[in-house]
Amino acid sequence: MAREFLCKLADIPADSLKEVRSERGRKICAIRAGDAFYACQSACPHEGHALCNGVFDGTTLTCLEHFWQWDIRSGEPTGRAEAALRVFPVEVDGDSVYVDA
Repeated sequence: MAREFLCKLADIPADSLKEVRSERGRKICAIRAGDAFYACQSACPHEGHALCNGVFDGTTLTCLEHFWQWDIRSGEPTGRAEAALRVFPVEVDGDSVYVDA
């Protein structure tokens, strides 16, 4: 995996979502749920709303604007969503988080 630095683990509080910029300037929604860490595109593919303002229940990310939902592990749409979500493989190395570039 060609990795790109995303953030420090401490930058994302436990059980939260936060928009961060990768070292290459990409906006990414970083999600921390317990010991699991996920990363996906920052804007909803429906109308571009910030996904970091959404809700995450451990496997499903919900955009609160129109309630589109995705399985964060695969990016596959569930419920009302009509388009897939771009997810990035994540690697945690020490206290740093990387995504597949």
